[in-house]
Amino acid sequence: MKKVLIALLAALVPWIAFAGFPFEATLNEMVEGADHILIGRVTGVDMIDGTGKPIHEMDAMTGPGKDNTIRLLVTVDEVLVTNAAVVPEVLPIPLANHLHYSLGQIAEAHEGDTTVRLLLLKGEDFVGIKPGLFMRPLSDKEEVLRLHSRAHQ
Repeated sequence: MKKVLIALLAALVPWIAFAGFPFEATLNEMVEGADHILIGRVTGVDMIDGTGKPIHEMDAMTGPGKDNTIRLLVTVDEVLVTNAAVVPEVLPIPLANHLHYSLGQIAEAHEGDTTVRLLLLKGEDFVGIKPGLFMRPLSDKEEVLRLHSRAHQ
């Protein structure tokens, strides 16, 4: 019986361990799905509930069973590619709300962050290619533009 329990635990641990990881995508998948390729930086963090009402409590959480969404407020410095008539100066980009995070955790992680990044977004509402997946290092710029040009000929 002890061996059966150990075997069962060993089989379940990988599923449990990976349950909270964000989605992944290759650079090519991100580029192919991108309607907008921008350069920008995180200048703030906010949270909204399921009705769009702002939440200010730093201990407010996201995750399964919660209807809250944490968004990174990204200031757009340069538009490289877009299909939008107008790109807002600041984009509220939602993170994956199935993960267990507090507003305070994400705000602290981005406090004082001045890193300029490449942003690959899709749709009229400028969201990540997959939930929370949209930033790449600026050093990927030339490769992203090359892949985009090839994918959208």
